Amino acid sequence: MVLPLAVLAAYLVFCVLVGLCGSQRRMGFTGTFLLSVAITPVLGLIVLLITGPSRRAEMARRAELARQTELLRRARSS
Repeated sequence: MVLPLAVLAAYLVFCVLVGLCGSQRRMGFTGTFLLSVAITPVLGLIVLLITGPSRRAEMARRAELARQTELLRRARSS
């Protein structure tokens, strides 16, 4: 059975959205997008919850946390 074009387009849009959600994860956009196309976008989202953030995103989060901690220390000491 051939899928109607609208259903196929909606499926690919959901796969792209899952890929965008995975762009800051270890699998990246491409890996998450291809996984969503191969299985389903719902299972792709579950895999996203299991995988950790990319090293770059984790380092940026830690740097921001350290900056905020330093600002709080300065505010308390003044």
